[in-house]
Amino acid sequence: MGLIFRESLNTRTYLLSEKFSTWSIRKKLITAILPPVIFIILVTGFVSNWFSSRFLNMALERSSRLQCLAQGHEIESVLERCRIDLITLSQHPASKDDLKKFLAIHKQTGGDFYRELAYIGVDITRRYFLLNVGPSVLELRPDQLSEIKPNPLFIFEQIRSLSPGQFYVSDIAETFYPLPLDKNGHALTTVVLRMAVPCLDPDGQTEGFLILGLDVHYLRNILSLFNSSQSPLHAFPRTPELRYAYIFDRHGWMLFQSESLEAKGDVLSTSRIRSGLTGTIGKPGLDTAFRPDPEHESFWKMVVDVQAGNHGAITIDEKGNQTRSQTDNYYLAYTPIRFQSDAQSGKETILGLAYLDRTRLTLAAQIRQYDVLFVLTILTVIVITTVIYMVNRIITRPILDLAKSVSGIDPLKPLEEIHTPDLDRETTLLKNAINTMITTMVDQLEEIRRKDRHIQIAGQREKIRLDEETPSAVSSPSALFHDLVGYGPMLESLKSEILKAASITADVLITGETGTGKQLTSEAIHHNSSRRNEPFITINCGALDENLLLDALFGHVSGAFSDAKTDRKGAFLAANKGTLFLDEIGNASPKVQQALLRTLSAQKVKPLGADAEIDIDVRLISATNEDLKSLIDRGIFREDLYYRLKVISITTPPLREHKEDIPALVDCFIKEASGRMHKEGIGLSRGALERLKYYNWPGNVRELKNCITRAVAMVESDVIQTEDIRLEEASEELPIIMMEPPPPSPSRVQVRSRSRESSHSDLPDLSKRQRKAFPAILQKGGITRQEYQQLIGADLPTRTAQYDLQDLVKKGFLIKSGNGPATRYYPANYS
Repeated sequence: MGLIFRESLNTRTYLLSEKFSTWSIRKKLITAILPPVIFIILVTGFVSNWFSSRFLNMALERSSRLQCLAQGHEIESVLERCRIDLITLSQHPASKDDLKKFLAIHKQTGGDFYRELAYIGVDITRRYFLLNVGPSVLELRPDQLSEIKPNPLFIFEQIRSLSPGQFYVSDIAETFYPLPLDKNGHALTTVVLRMAVPCLDPDGQTEGFLILGLDVHYLRNILSLFNSSQSPLHAFPRTPELRYAYIFDRHGWMLFQSESLEAKGDVLSTSRIRSGLTGTIGKPGLDTAFRPDPEHESFWKMVVDVQAGNHGAITIDEKGNQTRSQTDNYYLAYTPIRFQSDAQSGKETILGLAYLDRTRLTLAAQIRQYDVLFVLTILTVIVITTVIYMVNRIITRPILDLAKSVSGIDPLKPLEEIHTPDLDRETTLLKNAINTMITTMVDQLEEIRRKDRHIQIAGQREKIRLDEETPSAVSSPSALFHDLVGYGPMLESLKSEILKAASITADVLITGETGTGKQLTSEAIHHNSSRRNEPFITINCGALDENLLLDALFGHVSGAFSDAKTDRKGAFLAANKGTLFLDEIGNASPKVQQALLRTLSAQKVKPLGADAEIDIDVRLISATNEDLKSLIDRGIFREDLYYRLKVISITTPPLREHKEDIPALVDCFIKEASGRMHKEGIGLSRGALERLKYYNWPGNVRELKNCITRAVAMVESDVIQTEDIRLEEASEELPIIMMEPPPPSPSRVQVRSRSRESSHSDLPDLSKRQRKAFPAILQKGGITRQEYQQLIGADLPTRTAQYDLQDLVKKGFLIKSGNGPATRYYPANYS
């Protein structure tokens, strides 16, 4: 009986499990959640919290406004006192003693915030400038005023038009007194706000102006006081959150911020208020000023409101943006600072004051309110949350597993079907849809890749216009350099050096690798010089032995030796008034070198057998592909001859350093070769040009010319293709035209599943090394030449590895991607 019960129980459990696996996620959630209870509890708490937070925020906003208005009122009181003091002083004739007495009384009464006091009379003989420095008051001579920056005399033109009862108020600016003013003899720098008022004579005419400079540090210290525990408004301990105030002008420049009371003697700063903001630092007259960018809308809204003479508060978030949140917010209160600059009119706004209160009192109150309001519901929430979590975990596990499988797809590996257990209907449908999409993507990507290969192959074999691949000439006219082809930066520099060398008659030493155009360079120097109509003689020092070279250079007279039947001038005499070019000068023997040095020093030659020396006027151009410095160190070449030859030095660049000129050179060589061989209309494909550009050309331009001549001779069509380019020194990294791969398989998933089952016997056309490496390439999804060497064995030569990989490409097993060190090979049906 018990056995039957257990079997029945197991059967029912199985049936319920099967039925449960067919339910939708929505049905499972509805079954597990008890929404009405949670809804009532949460709604009650949130509504109550919303109202309490709203009224608490209103109280905090009003408190911030009060703090801001109190600080603004205090600063306005200081400015009003300055105005009254100026009015009082202007009522009587200004004398130097009266001004000094005023500053002394002001210091004694604790109001030591006037930095400077000056009287600028219309009569230049009545001008006084007093400076309040520490315990003393200094008087500056009129000739010292020009050293103050900004000069107080500069505002004289601005205040001359002031009428009686009108005031002038300057911008807050850093003032530099470059005089030994402090106890250490250093100059003084401070920040002042200057005010000016006209003084009248008994006839009511303006006889001068009083200027009062207020030390702005005093205004900063007022802000610091109100934001400390010694504030006049300090009625209860405050929370430790950051609070600060700052002053800004009508143009939106933040001028300075409040600091701690201990820092009242420090320089003005805006470092704290500009934190997190973007904008401009420093304005004329005040390097520490900061002006936020227009994107900070809350700040500029405040500036506009202050310009209109209004005060208020803005609710902002952590980044300074305006917000309506009742929890994560702060209050930025602001008020204008007004000053009565005209007795006939009301006060006008000259500055603005902002106060930022970062208190988190609302958040703290909310936390305490949650403790009170929800203490009885916490256990209920915990229980319900636990149930929801457990049920939700069971319900959502299949879709989470599916999402994990999708996220785990490696983009560098072939796509595979996703295999997860079928636990519910929705997840199964979704999995099948994803697998269908994967199959479709594989087929489409394979088709796109195949079409791209066809396009690339076609593009590589198209005939190109070489003149469009050649940079335009930027400096020298081509007529001056008919045989020097190319317009790249290095060749243009060479042409410039040739023209400079041609403009003078000094000897020239041309250095450069074989085939870089040293002969053409020497000819260009001659043809562009003043000797262009005179002889140009060339001697190859490496082609003759010592005696023949001496005879070729200096000549002989009849009878000088047994075979000397007639006179021979020699190269120096033949090139008289013209240019002599000595190629391969590094191969000259010591005897030839000594003879050359003597001839160059004396500018005379003595043919063999002659009785007298002959004066010559020859410009000598030498060329070598060797390092003469190294030959000097080895004692092979004379150092004194080296410096005699190297009056002007020109280096012909190797072709690998100015490959941008290859299209122009190729165009020239093709035209030359095709014309000589009567094969007009020969062109070059893009693939062939890229192969030419990639090669390093150890033989330089001469090797390039031979290569093009050979290709023109051997090509059977009118386009030189990549395979027609035969290079003497094959490079393992030269780009090749991709071979047409075999037709793609139905789907990548099927191909990979078959490839895993393949063995070495399935690859009969491959070598033993290739059969060993190919399964690993399929497994990794790609390989580089270095990885292939490591896979086969460290002793595998680089050229052998390159040959194996290119052979796999030609047979359609691999596809090559990239050039140079970035070259990588991918399975043909995987890329």
